[in-house]
Amino acid sequence: DNREVDGKRAIDYFLDDKKITDPYVLADMKLAADTPADVILFNIDSKSEIQGKQRKDAIVSVLLRVFNGRQGFCESNSVIADLERSLSEKGLYDKFKTEFESINGSPWVEARNEFDFIQDDVVDALIAIEFMSEEAARNWCEKAMDGIDRKSIEDFAKLIKRYIDQQGENHHVVFLIDEIGQYIGDSRDLMLNLQTVTEDLGTACQGKAWIIVTSQQDIDSITKVKGNDFSKIQGRFNTRLSLS
Repeated sequence: DNREVDGKRAIDYFLDDKKITDPYVLADMKLAADTPADVILFNIDSKSEIQGKQRKDAIVSVLLRVFNGRQGFCESNSVIADLERSLSEKGLYDKFKTEFESINGSPWVEARNEFDFIQDDVVDALIAIEFMSEEAARNWCEKAMDGIDRKSIEDFAKLIKRYIDQQGENHHVVFLIDEIGQYIGDSRDLMLNLQTVTEDLGTACQGKAWIIVTSQQDIDSITKVKGNDFSKIQGRFNTRLSLS
């Protein structure tokens, strides 16, 4: 992210203190710092739904949640997030939020988490900004009540690709997933889900979407415990760093 901390950018701490002497490493660090990116850091267990780990698509669901949250859209309901994204792309999101607050009295970002109780106000706001007819808005509300719009991994990769293209200027998206080993445990389904997400993001985004994971255990010790299952994933994560 190259954030500013105490008046200095992250990269400046390395440059000013002469911590790095290899000019090639420094050049790579400067390139990384100068590349515009959304860096999304999260602990996967804390962002997962209560029953999330039982689902085969758990990892892509969590990635979708945090990606929606990063853009200011609803994390807890992907159907609502898709509406917000569509409104935003058409330049109507701010108008919708203003209209909703004038009808409901509460800001949209606060009220959306209690969607069950605000449906009529949402319908009225969508009609007022001429985004939907009443019938279409009612039908959408029924879908949003269910809250389940499970995107395939391919759809998720296309969503990230579209976002990256909209940003332009060689924009990147970086998912930093903390404690992945503990979350996956010995689940073959979750391992496969992580493997496929990484593959599809790489294919769709051509190197502009990164997944970086941390694990308490050394990756080799996990491999010994899990046998050949985990070794399949290692090929998708070529760069390995010991953080000890």
